[in-house]
Amino acid sequence: MSDERTQLLLQRYFDQMLTAEERAELSNMLLASPRAREDFWELARWNALIRQWGEAEWGRRDAEAEGLVLRPLPAAPQPKKEKEKARKVIPFPRPNWKIGVAALAAAAVIALFVAVPSLLPWNQRVQQMSVAVLTHSADAVWADSGLGRQRGESLTPGWLHLKSGAVQIEFSRGARVILEGPAELQLLTDNSAFLGSGKLRAQVPEPAHGFSVKTSKFAVVDYGTEFGCSLPIGGSPEVHVFNGLVGLQNAQSAERKLHQNQAVQIVHDQVHDIPARRDQFLSDEELAQRERASVQGRLAAWHAASQALSEHPAALVHLDFEGDRGWSRTVPNRAWRAIPGSPANMVGCQYAEGRWPGKSAVEFSRAEDRLRLNLPGGFESMTLIAWVRVDSLPDRPQSLIMGDGLGTGDVQWYIGRWGELGFGVHIGKAGDPTGWRYHHSDTLFTPDMLGAWVCIASAYDSTTDTVTNYFNGQPVSSEKLGVRALLQLETFEIGNWALRDGEQWRAGVVPRSAKDSARNLQGRIDEVAILSAPLNADDILHIYETGRNDQAVTATLVKNFQK
Repeated sequence: MSDERTQLLLQRYFDQMLTAEERAELSNMLLASPRAREDFWELARWNALIRQWGEAEWGRRDAEAEGLVLRPLPAAPQPKKEKEKARKVIPFPRPNWKIGVAALAAAAVIALFVAVPSLLPWNQRVQQMSVAVLTHSADAVWADSGLGRQRGESLTPGWLHLKSGAVQIEFSRGARVILEGPAELQLLTDNSAFLGSGKLRAQVPEPAHGFSVKTSKFAVVDYGTEFGCSLPIGGSPEVHVFNGLVGLQNAQSAERKLHQNQAVQIVHDQVHDIPARRDQFLSDEELAQRERASVQGRLAAWHAASQALSEHPAALVHLDFEGDRGWSRTVPNRAWRAIPGSPANMVGCQYAEGRWPGKSAVEFSRAEDRLRLNLPGGFESMTLIAWVRVDSLPDRPQSLIMGDGLGTGDVQWYIGRWGELGFGVHIGKAGDPTGWRYHHSDTLFTPDMLGAWVCIASAYDSTTDTVTNYFNGQPVSSEKLGVRALLQLETFEIGNWALRDGEQWRAGVVPRSAKDSARNLQGRIDEVAILSAPLNADDILHIYETGRNDQAVTATLVKNFQK
């Protein structure tokens, strides 16, 4: 059996896409071939490593929330480029126990082969880690430039390091906090935080009574209030109460109650009364004004870049979901090579808010939701790119772009069951459900990213027979696919696929439940494009930089794409 066939069956196994016949074929292959077993163990170790890292991260964050001190967690596994490696063949002597050892190894592999499908992916276990949501942001710049927090992003226990700007955070129990940079805030639980430095204003509704803000010098416990805390670096801390009642606790005295319009300053552990000053803390209205001004600048830059993408010589499909929608259930294709009069048709899905206030997106929330459109022809190379907000990580793939057919060259683009980005091409004979060749990145979508907008892309270059996956402007994986046909989509769907119950054979799926054929996306898309050329890394990074919603961008970033 060829290595190519072995790799295909192993990949389909870990994606849980084997047919009954393929499962029997792979089982026999593992029993007969030491090399096949070695390949199986290598893939199994990698998948287990991802789960192990996720579980360790989950436990570490819980421990941090309880104030425990742990050793540093090893770095997450980093994506690496595929490369050929010589196999070292070690000659074995021929003792009588050789057959027994081989049989034992084969039995171990078969046991794992049977057991692995029952293991839950680690991301299901950590999916409930969120304690708050970042709901608003105005010119926020984070200390870690590689970690751009976004509106709508779920927040897990841990530190937020805000260099400048302002954000609003809503805790799961209902407390709302406006944090002004520079500031350092550690989220502890769904109803408490630790302020390392900076300034915050908290509004605490009745269901969140007991919300607390701790510092190294004192703690503020809510009894139904609106209050502000200031902890300047090198200055004296202050607590201001605007409405209701709080309890001020420190090590030097018993708890002191502070009522409406009372404020204190703490100097050398001594508490002094000062006038309460609302104007020293950012209000909801002022944050909203700042956010609107910030959004206008980003929208202007994105509009210019979006027009450049529509006018790219290789642009086949470009949906930006902008314009006067009215009652229309069609989305215009703005690509200059678009087929006249062939827009995307909305089925079930609805318009929703996109990356910024005033930017439109399409939301996919039900199994029937999808966009359907046509793209005739075959293409030597192809780039797929989209801005996506994932709202759930079910134990199954989620479609981004999938064709109706099962022909040679058909393309599938999706998020895998463990949050990886997948790109597939049908390289077999037309109608053969086992003819798919897939490439997957490592896990990219994790539970703490639910609700955040990300830019994903896959570019297939026929000159090198290589597909490269990108995440937020950065290449994360690449692999040669062995494609010897033109890529095609013909009639296809965005956010879903045309597979119906009882048709699982078309994609080689062995149903595990009545809903196993579901591939619908659970989330939103507010821009998607298909090009008949492989965009390079600089172009994809530019699309990300001009479209990101976590910090201001300017019109100077806008440039023309190169052929």
